Amino acid sequence: MLVNDKYVPRHKMNFVLCHWLNGISFLMLFITALPLFTDQFQFLYTMFGTATLQNAHRFFAVVFIVTPIIGLLIAREGYAKMFNEVFSFGMDDIKFLIRFPMELLGMHPEGVPKQGFYNGGEKMNIALQMGIWCVMVASGLILWMGSGYLDNSVRAWFIPIHSIAAAIGFAAALAHIYLAVVMYPPSLHGMKDGTITAKYAKSHHGKWVDELVDDGEISQGELKKALGK
Repeated sequence: MLVNDKYVPRHKMNFVLCHWLNGISFLMLFITALPLFTDQFQFLYTMFGTATLQNAHRFFAVVFIVTPIIGLLIAREGYAKMFNEVFSFGMDDIKFLIRFPMELLGMHPEGVPKQGFYNGGEKMNIALQMGIWCVMVASGLILWMGSGYLDNSVRAWFIPIHSIAAAIGFAAALAHIYLAVVMYPPSLHGMKDGTITAKYAKSHHGKWVDELVDDGEISQGELKKALGK
């Protein structure tokens, strides 16, 4: 059933909450670590104090670590759907990724197959962020708690690993934000109240919408009305 005759329910609010917790904690981790990368951000230590910034980094690290764990408890359905979709990468997703760069240039290529709940680009980003999370958490815990258990020469190897993972994750996050804010603003609605417009859902997740119709969760009549047909 559509919400207000216009919106397709996509995410439960608990899943939306976990998405924002994950995103905000990652951003704060990056900001609180900036003085370690370049002297240009040493003013943050001067402004807030070195100890304060370091403690803030540890606090947001804990939030970053526990958010997916909490999500598995309070947003089990959303996480199960995400894992299932990411690990079912197929030819339609590959075809989407091949043609997707043309859309970024403002063109509308033909032959783009209908996409499911997550399109090929979203699946690739989620898989990347899952890998980044694992590397950052493992290397971060070694750097944080490895003192006294591991030789410093061993721990030193994890500094560039942690930093490179953070840099890749931040670059991917910037691309994610650009696509959501600049290229596809309607998608942001899904992270506001968990719904997206029927028009956006049909054009970007057509296979999923067809499944909703086949399962009787949305009728053809209300879908046509929402699409203005």
